Amino acid sequence: MNRSVLSEVFRAPLGVPPGTLTVATSFTHPARGRVDCPAHGLLAALTRDSGLAPRSRALPAGCLHEHLPDAPTTVFAVTYERPEGGHHGLALAADAKDSAALAFAGRQIDSFRAVLRTRRLLYVMAPTTTADGRAPAGSVPAQTAAAPSWESCGCPAARACPATRHANSALHRFTDRGDEVVVVGSQAAGPPPWQARTTGAAPVAVRSRQEAESVEVGDPDRLAFVVTPGSVVSEVAAVLKVLRRRYPRLRGQHPSEWCYTMEDLHTAVAAALSQSDTLLVAGRRSAPAVRTAVSQAAEAKLRVHDVTTPTSLRPQDLDAATITLVDATPDGRGRREIGRIMNGLGPASHIRREVRSYPEPLLVPRASPAR
Repeated sequence: MNRSVLSEVFRAPLGVPPGTLTVATSFTHPARGRVDCPAHGLLAALTRDSGLAPRSRALPAGCLHEHLPDAPTTVFAVTYERPEGGHHGLALAADAKDSAALAFAGRQIDSFRAVLRTRRLLYVMAPTTTADGRAPAGSVPAQTAAAPSWESCGCPAARACPATRHANSALHRFTDRGDEVVVVGSQAAGPPPWQARTTGAAPVAVRSRQEAESVEVGDPDRLAFVVTPGSVVSEVAAVLKVLRRRYPRLRGQHPSEWCYTMEDLHTAVAAALSQSDTLLVAGRRSAPAVRTAVSQAAEAKLRVHDVTTPTSLRPQDLDAATITLVDATPDGRGRREIGRIMNGLGPASHIRREVRSYPEPLLVPRASPAR
């Protein structure tokens, strides 16, 4: 791709008022023909931030010339070949006598020229339905949906999720028959899964293998566990392995009631970040997908950029061969707009990464018919 990049300065018979810049939405290159500019919105935003007034438009065909001494406008442009054919690029036009606008336009085109490259974008996606239109049990919910809040298990509050109800029911069942109960798993995602109890001792939180090694119980034969909704199942399994070694008669909540939302999310995010140089976050950090990605990126020492709006990106934010994007904007708007910008900054590959865990329908026991 780099061999096809051309950075050039043209003269044009255009009228560009001083203090403004014309941002090309497309233009006709003298040799390469039509050039589309998918990233023009980002260039316009940077122009506006600089104090200059951007005017976005398609430049007239045939207006760019290599030699036109008396032309009133200077156009800075960069173009590259697309693998599928045609060309993309960027162009800024300034009044030939406006030194501030000329300097800014030249710097911006140089900045974007430096980060033009082939990129791979990995989108952490979240399926919401199966082929028959139902929400699969344990599947990762749509973190991009316009949900005002999320349940502790990571599901949008607008979608009914039985995980908290199952955990609460199991806890009541165990405490009512006199068991000591440990609540296994992380509670960082939300409040504890239990409601007010009328009987039994208060449950003990066991959030790690270290805590599982040190927890003491009064009667090892009457120990039970409940899984906190929002826990990563692989972490829960590691804790239970320790507890079962120490207390072989441990009983607990049935695995079919465990929520795999965060397990799937962690797996998908980890797979994407392990191949990435940068994480882009679009939307609220309160979204479980965003919290998970930011935490894992910090552990991997990856760069993280909060994209408050797609046009808040800067060239240096995008200087990476592989980028993971986690989107928590309503209706996936951030993903679409950022993807459009990326398409204008070099050949881009857009790949979804998703993981789904749900009961195998052929093996789910059927209820016995009533007699």
